Amino acid sequence: MRVYLDDDLDSNALIGLLHQAGHQVVSPRAVGTRGISDEEHLRYAAEHALTLLTANARDFIDLHEAWRSHRQEHHGILVVYRENDSVRDMTFEQIADAVTLVEQSNLSLSSGLYNLNFWRRRVG
Repeated sequence: MRVYLDDDLDSNALIGLLHQAGHQVVSPRAVGTRGISDEEHLRYAAEHALTLLTANARDFIDLHEAWRSHRQEHHGILVVYRENDSVRDMTFEQIADAVTLVEQSNLSLSSGLYNLNFWRRRVG
């Protein structure tokens, strides 16, 4: 999968895990978009045929709805929900694995918003 990271997930550790899993990753630091608005991040991802990966759920849900209402298309948004609970929050390993599961599902991501937490493998 071709993934663009929002600022909040722009981490060398996550980038490494996603690369290891076979994904192409675009970091805001690498392309000079760090610190731009959420809308500009989504626009960058859309213009470069990238699926946006973010932990900024509230803002991107609102942005996704605004784009839908204006019939603007993007290449998908994967949202990671965090509760500031180290036991329940997804680790970078789980995020990379969930991205792989989404890709393997052949789900059409086009202009959709998906909760990546639902793709976490349960252990035990």
